[in-house]
Amino acid sequence: MIGMIASCLAASVALGPIVVASTRRRRRMRRHPAPTFVFADLVGYTALTEERGDEAAADVAREFRRAMSALSRGHGARQIKSMGDGVMIWAPDPADAIAIAAHAVEEVGTRSDLLPVRVGVHTGPAVMRGCDWYGSAVNVAARLAAQADANEALVSAATRIAAGGRFAAALDDRREVALRGVSATVAAWRLA
Repeated sequence: MIGMIASCLAASVALGPIVVASTRRRRRMRRHPAPTFVFADLVGYTALTEERGDEAAADVAREFRRAMSALSRGHGARQIKSMGDGVMIWAPDPADAIAIAAHAVEEVGTRSDLLPVRVGVHTGPAVMRGCDWYGSAVNVAARLAAQADANEALVSAATRIAAGGRFAAALDDRREVALRGVSATVAAWRLA
């Protein structure tokens, strides 16, 4: 019994700095006035599941999440959650979010062991509850991803403006996109 208590105390001491850092990170994230959200998902995942089976599809989804998590960390962003064959990323800087989208399309979506990706990027205020995010900005980013074609990223006007022209040359083909559940059309640019 004493050994068990000692083990629990040792684990608490060892995890203490991790918990403190995580709490600080969430506090900084919550205070951000207008974060950028990136949604990315695999194109053809359902067909892959039917063709190769659940285990093989789960392996592809796991590798996709791993690749996107590494990509996010490399740009100072955080992968908030995964939803099967999709991921949600929080980025404090809109230019970094656009860079994540570009790398997702160019590097992750062209890997032979994965599937093509589609990405949506949108900047705006949102509400953090626990470790998750809610609000219009989150919804628009998810809906933009759903509208993108295979190996395409759609970036909202809000993100393009917030990035301050740093990716203006890479953003072409402006379109007005009608998004499910959003009353007004959203201006979006295809990331070339």
